[in-house]
Amino acid sequence: ESEIQVYSSPITEKNETFIELHSNYTFKGINGLPDPSSARYLNESFEFTHGFGGNFELGFYVFGAFIPGKGYQYLGSHIRPRITVPEKWKWPFGASLSVEFGFERPIADSDYVWDGEIRPIIDKNFGPWYFSFNPNMDFVLNGNDKHLGITPQFKAVYTIQQKVGVGFEYYGTLGTFKEILPGNFQEHLLGPMVDLYCLRNWEFNSGFLFGLTPNSNHYIFKLILGRRFSKSQSK
Repeated sequence: ESEIQVYSSPITEKNETFIELHSNYTFKGINGLPDPSSARYLNESFEFTHGFGGNFELGFYVFGAFIPGKGYQYLGSHIRPRITVPEKWKWPFGASLSVEFGFERPIADSDYVWDGEIRPIIDKNFGPWYFSFNPNMDFVLNGNDKHLGITPQFKAVYTIQQKVGVGFEYYGTLGTFKEILPGNFQEHLLGPMVDLYCLRNWEFNSGFLFGLTPNSNHYIFKLILGRRFSKSQSK
């Protein structure tokens, strides 16, 4: 997994730039791998996002991984425009839409494919509780794995004194719009997570995901570190 994140609806503000490092390490892949060590990737993805105002931001990704026996490998890049529903519309929940597109290879020995995702984002606060649902759809436009897939994601967080959030995250891969996979062939990841809100210009999100089916990647540690920069900070 290059990027493991449930999105919230707010976007980067005008003239702000947000830089994130996404780190994910898989301790064990799917059940029955001939060589379990082949799944032990350390994914390192950089995301650069800039806010343009008018409820619009544009992100750019660089995907890479440290692969056993091969060192660091560049795996591809995506761009990600995103728009959000203005607050003046007074919707009872937050909403935005992200569309990600680019080229990527799943592993270092495979060919690049054109791929991406369409990610609606719906979230809501209830006192100290926060919930976000991303009914995500991933797609591959060429190659043997060409598809439009169903990959929902969900996050629930309880905030303690507005400084620490604890909760869980869920990630699913159910199949495609043409064919829903049988249960054992689906991927379902679930695990505890923590967010830190101590400093406005920093982001910290970490968690540990457990695979719930034989075809899930098992035992994934995830860490997101982010830093926000704005013109006012440089003055």
